[in-house]
Amino acid sequence: MAKEIKTRSSVWRNFIHLIKTIKLPFVLLIIVFLLNLGRAAIQLLIPEKTGSISTIVLESGGDAVHLAVSICLTLFALALVEFVGSLVATYITNIAKAQMNRDFQKVASRKAFLLKAADIEAKDPKEFISRITTDTEFVSEFIIDLLVNEIPRLYFIISTIVRVASMGNGSLVLGFILVVPVIIVGSLWSGRVTYKAQNKLQAIIAQLTAKLAEKVNNIETIKAYNKSEDEMEAGGAAIDEMKKAQKKTTWAAAFNTLISNILFIVPTLIIMLIGAIQLLNKTITTQEFITYFGLGATYQTYIAAHLTLWVLAKRAQGATQRISEVLLLEEDRGGGGKAENPGTIEFRNVSFSYGDSEILSDVSFVVKPGSKTAIVGKSGSGKSTILNLIEQFYRPEKGSILLDGTDVTTLETSSYRNLFAYLPQNAPGFSGTVREMLAYGAKKEHTDEEYRDILQKIGLLDSIGQLGGLDYEVGTNAAKLSGGQRQRLAVARMLLQDAKIVLADEATSALDTDGARRISELIDEYAADKTRIIVAHDLSTITNADQIIVLDHGKIADCGTHQELEIRCDLYRSFLNAGKED
Repeated sequence: MAKEIKTRSSVWRNFIHLIKTIKLPFVLLIIVFLLNLGRAAIQLLIPEKTGSISTIVLESGGDAVHLAVSICLTLFALALVEFVGSLVATYITNIAKAQMNRDFQKVASRKAFLLKAADIEAKDPKEFISRITTDTEFVSEFIIDLLVNEIPRLYFIISTIVRVASMGNGSLVLGFILVVPVIIVGSLWSGRVTYKAQNKLQAIIAQLTAKLAEKVNNIETIKAYNKSEDEMEAGGAAIDEMKKAQKKTTWAAAFNTLISNILFIVPTLIIMLIGAIQLLNKTITTQEFITYFGLGATYQTYIAAHLTLWVLAKRAQGATQRISEVLLLEEDRGGGGKAENPGTIEFRNVSFSYGDSEILSDVSFVVKPGSKTAIVGKSGSGKSTILNLIEQFYRPEKGSILLDGTDVTTLETSSYRNLFAYLPQNAPGFSGTVREMLAYGAKKEHTDEEYRDILQKIGLLDSIGQLGGLDYEVGTNAAKLSGGQRQRLAVARMLLQDAKIVLADEATSALDTDGARRISELIDEYAADKTRIIVAHDLSTITNADQIIVLDHGKIADCGTHQELEIRCDLYRSFLNAGKED
C-alpha cells in the first residue's frame, strides 16, 4: 500500500511538471471560467423565479397577469442567456483544449528527438506516436475541466445549500446532504474501472501502432517472402486483442452511463421525497417546494459532474504515467564544453554491449586529424557500433572516447556532432523533394546550380532529371527512389555538409563495383584534408588508408596499413581473398 501511495504521488508530481512545460491559454480559460460562473449564478436564479409564480393569484385584474408574464419573460431571458453562454463556453473550451493539445504534443515530440538512442530503442520509438497524440489529449481534458468548471460547480453547490438552509428546514438540507455520498461512491467506483480499462487499451493501441508501422516499413520484404497472409493473420490477432480491450473500455463507458443514470434518479427521488413530505406536512410553502426542487435538480447534476471530473482525473493519471516515462528520461545533451576542433580521436579500453551480448571488448586505437582510418571485420564484429559510439549515439560501458584528450561525454552534444558528416549503410530517406533531401543537415544554403553540380559528380543528374529534377517528390521514406539512388543522394548530402570529420558506414554497399569505386574516390577527393573513418565493404576502396583496424568478435585483431596487414594478418588476407567481407 505504501508503495502504491508513493507511485500515485510521483504521478501527480509528474503531472504538475508536465503542466509547467507548456504555456496555458490563461486568457481563454479565464473567459470560459467567467462564463461558467455566470451560468451557475443564472441557474441559482431560475428556480427562485419559477417558485415566485406560485404566489400569483390570477384574477380578472391585469396586475397578476402582467406580473406572471413579466416573470415568464424574465425566465425566458435567463434561460436564453444561459444557453448562449453554454454555446460560447463550449466553443472557447474546444479552442483552449486544441491549443493545449498542440503545446503538449510539441513538448512530447521535441523530447522524443532529444532522447538518447539507447533509451529510444528501449521504449520502441513507434509507441511514441500514441504517447504524443492520445495521451496528451487526456491530460488536456482534465486540466480544462478542473480549471474552468470546478469552481463554478462548487459555487453553485455551496450557494444552493446556503439558500436551502435559509428556508429554516433542516430536513431539506438533509436531503441535499444525502445526495453527496451516493454520488461520491459511484464516482470513485466508476473512476477506478475507467482507469484500469483505459490504461490497458492505451498500452495495446501503442503496441499495435508500433507493430503496424514496422510491418508497413517492411512491406517489400513481406511480399518477397510471400508472408502477406501470415502477417495479416498476426495483425488480425493484434487487432482482436485491441477489440477485447475496447470491449472492456466500452463496458466501463456503459458502467459510467449506468452510474450517471443512477446518480440522477436516486438523488432526484431523495430530494423529491423529502420535499413532498415537508409540503404535505405544511412545513414549507408551495413556492419553497418549487424553489427547493428546482435547485435540487441542478444541484444533483453539478454533484454528478464530479463523476466526470474523477473519470478525467483517472485518465489523466494513467496518461501522465505513460507520458512521464518518456519526458523524464535524460536528454542527449552531453556536457557543457564546446567542441570546435576535429583533433585526435582516441578509443581507450572501450567495451560495449547490447543487452547481454558483448559487442566490443577493451578496444583501443587512435585516429589522427586529417587521416583516413578504415575498419573491417565480419558481420557483427562491432564495426558500426564504433561509429555509433564516436557520434555518441551510445555511451561506452567501460573505457572512454577522447577528442584531443577530452572525454567526449563532457562536450556539448550538438556542437560535438556538428564536427561530423555521417553516412549510414542503406541511408534512409524522408518524404519531400530531391532538393530537400540534398539540403537536409546543410550548414549553409546552396543554389540549384550547386545541387546539379553535385548530382553530376555522383552520377545522378541524368536519372533525377528524367524523374522531374530537383522538385521531384521522392515519396514516404523516399520509396520512389531505388536503394542506389538513395545512397548516392546521401553521399551528395554528406559532400555538401562540409564537416570536419567524415564517418561512412559501408557507404557504397548499395552500389555496383564501378559505382562504389567512383563514389569512394569522390569521398577521398572531397575529404582529402579531413579526418575519415570508414567501415569498408569493398576493400579495394581502402588500400590507401593510413591505418586499417581489423576487428574479430569485438576485439582488435590487428591494425596497420594495407601492405602491413597483407603480410602479417591472416584474417585480413581472408577478406582480400574473398573479395568482400563475409
